Amino acid sequence: MLPDFLQSNFKRYKQDTDIVATWLAVKAKQHGYPVDIDGCSKSSSKSKRLKGKARKQSKDSASQTGPLRAAGGSSEKPRHTVKIKDFISLAEFIAGYTNPIIQVPVTLVKALNRAIALRAQHNDWSRQSRSGDDKETRINADATHSYFLGVLDRVREILRPRMPAKRVTDEAEDPVRDKSATMSASIEEHDEVSNRFDMLDLEEPSQSFLDAPGVSQKPKAETLTEPSYEAETDQSREEKYLASHCLFQDIRNIRSFVRHLWNNYKEHKLSLVSVSVATNTAIGLVRDMEEDFVRRFPGTSGFEDIVDLFYQVQALWSGESPEKKERPDDLFNFKVYDLAEDCLVTTYTTLSSLQDVVEPGILPVYKPGHFGFRDRSKDWDDMTPRGKFKEDQLILFEAFPDLVLLGMITSRSPLAEDELIRGVRDMLPGRPIPLWLVFAGRCFLDAQHALSRDVGLGYEQLARTGLAMKTSIKENLGFHKSLRVETWPKPNDFQFTEMLGVVDSWVLRDVVAERRGKIKMHVRIPDAEPFFLLRQYPLLCGLFAFALKARYQELCVAFANAWGSIMYTGHLYNAVRQEKLLRRAWKDMEIAITLQSPEVFFVGDSPSSLEEYGRRFMLCIGVSASAFSSNRRRNAPVASTKGPRSLKVLGPVWKLFGGRYCNNDRDVGLTSESIKPIIETKLDDEDEDEARNEESKRVLQPRSVARKAKLAKSGSLITGRTSNPGAIPAVDFLQDIAYALHAEGFELSLDYLLLHRTCWRFLRQVNERCKPKLLEMYGGGYLDKEGQLPLVVGYIFDAATETSKLANQLLPKRTEGATSRLLLTAAEAIRDYFSKGGDDVQAQVLRELHGYNIDFSELTNSNVDNDEVGEEANVPQL
Repeated sequence: MLPDFLQSNFKRYKQDTDIVATWLAVKAKQHGYPVDIDGCSKSSSKSKRLKGKARKQSKDSASQTGPLRAAGGSSEKPRHTVKIKDFISLAEFIAGYTNPIIQVPVTLVKALNRAIALRAQHNDWSRQSRSGDDKETRINADATHSYFLGVLDRVREILRPRMPAKRVTDEAEDPVRDKSATMSASIEEHDEVSNRFDMLDLEEPSQSFLDAPGVSQKPKAETLTEPSYEAETDQSREEKYLASHCLFQDIRNIRSFVRHLWNNYKEHKLSLVSVSVATNTAIGLVRDMEEDFVRRFPGTSGFEDIVDLFYQVQALWSGESPEKKERPDDLFNFKVYDLAEDCLVTTYTTLSSLQDVVEPGILPVYKPGHFGFRDRSKDWDDMTPRGKFKEDQLILFEAFPDLVLLGMITSRSPLAEDELIRGVRDMLPGRPIPLWLVFAGRCFLDAQHALSRDVGLGYEQLARTGLAMKTSIKENLGFHKSLRVETWPKPNDFQFTEMLGVVDSWVLRDVVAERRGKIKMHVRIPDAEPFFLLRQYPLLCGLFAFALKARYQELCVAFANAWGSIMYTGHLYNAVRQEKLLRRAWKDMEIAITLQSPEVFFVGDSPSSLEEYGRRFMLCIGVSASAFSSNRRRNAPVASTKGPRSLKVLGPVWKLFGGRYCNNDRDVGLTSESIKPIIETKLDDEDEDEARNEESKRVLQPRSVARKAKLAKSGSLITGRTSNPGAIPAVDFLQDIAYALHAEGFELSLDYLLLHRTCWRFLRQVNERCKPKLLEMYGGGYLDKEGQLPLVVGYIFDAATETSKLANQLLPKRTEGATSRLLLTAAEAIRDYFSKGGDDVQAQVLRELHGYNIDFSELTNSNVDNDEVGEEANVPQL
């Protein structure tokens, strides 16, 4: 079922008619309508006598909540159906009521106009579809379709004198809204529609009246029994046609937007991961819409049952018979190819023929060239209808055996499978092919057509991503071959070993070709080119990349936290920059601090004094803030109950999809509750333009990076309508998902293992330069083993202050006083370390591997006027 917070065309239509029914019924009832309009209820109000334990629980509940709840036994509102024939009489009663005059709210006018426009649009088509029916059938159809249209039109005319004097601009004259109309819909309109009782203007007694003697206030529990209303519905042929038309309009809009996403990917405006996840989510939404349709019209089964009536009516409306064939072997009428392709009939025809060759546990075989060869000299859009259909057939014929094979193995794989593979796995002869599977096949084709000769780009990016991860992991394992800390024992390395296995087996080796080679074929076929399917399957490559990046970040952040290298080195870097001892910005560390935020790194804003450097460092390693209190008791606990501070796994939108694409869960589980953290704030126009603009989207200013990181971390990158998530159109939601994942992709691209190694080498050099002075001040025990290297930062801060607060957690000083010489020496070591390069290794990887260009002009050369670090620097010499 489509999530409650999303909107479809038919769902919106039903909501509009229910709004009209509710307003008419409630207003008429409030003002003394003489006829009982609550007589037809969908839920029985007959009281049932409770027995035994249930009766006892009911009595207990009554004693706690009062007699109203005890009598009712249920808090659910009774739901009543307003008959179509009653709409006009209700409207006439309301229009004729003058004490006082009942004003019609703008919201009702909009809902009424949209419902009328939708039914009017289908009225002529409905009649066209009945041209061959007998008179009685046509009369019955009119009663359920044209009749309802006339009723709604009449209601509008009756209520027009009570409508707002200012003419209502109804942006929904065409209820089947296109993408641009969807995007421009106002937040206010959606807010109005979301609550059908907002428009009722219920008159509540004033507080002074309620407080008057002798006036009893109604218990709040009574509001639980307020009835709700809905318009009378039917399951006629015309109603099913109306619903199918709305459904295919939704699908057409979603499909158009998905292809737009792939075009943006081709033009390097959106990332592979963001487009792939959005596309697969779109397929899931179509499945939800199909389930709603089937629930609405029981007995509907599969694509044919849904499309048949709609396709026939549309063909007849265009003046063609859907059964007519230009050639004997044609599978459909090519004169209505555009319609057939729009309704997914072309894709279904091919999938249906492939279904006939499927046998459980047996891999189908397709010999290349058996039905011809693809014409790669032309773009698909420039082909004739027959050429397009032939090209689509060949693409699916060639890919289908590998899709079946993947379906046999990906259900147990550590990486994600898309909806198409899941659908192909269940596609057996005689089983109806669902609409969503046909749409998945169409998305597979559309991605290839949109990318054309660049379709292999998806696998190339996936392979580069996997190779970079493999290289970094292997370097890290070698770097730590004999270097250990208690917080990351050697057995923990099995996680890296598993990661290497996944990259090798599923990305750098052709798993499909390997599995195919182990299956005995009854027909000998030539070997396909390496990674044939993945090179035609950018969507799956994007989902694989999602799983790899998400797992890699989670593992690497855990590793970096265990060693403390990145965070504690960041404290030392911040100190020398704040004290103007370092002219050159460390670009990689600036990126890390910006993405994680100073709050995470420093437990607040970046510290800027000698006293604060040490205090914040100790808070980060897990010392309680009470340890720095002037009146702390001698035996008060020193360790913080929160433990050491740590870097965070970023990307709230990625986390939302993590279960689906990292664990192969059945679905994402999109609910109003689950998406709350990611629809809190709407990005301003400047940030939206930046995300969409080709020139600016990959060139990130530090402030822009900071804003995007903050928004991503707080869960506000999705540009959804925050005040009423129940009115988000499906296409809007997909756009929000794509842009949010794209923005968060920068966060997921930081290689924490690479930065960890740089930080550790950095600390080694600082320790070597400062070692003589550290031995003099603290003795040889200040560093028992290399695993304690991050504590060197704490000793440097401790040496620069007179306070003994830090010394309580470190070895005591052997000399009196404070000196900034260690901080100066550390700055010299840093400067020498980066004089050979290495301060922007991460920035280079982000630029060359991921395509992110970061402008550091705001940071470089901003703190000091010369390269020299000495007595004139802004640190007191003590």
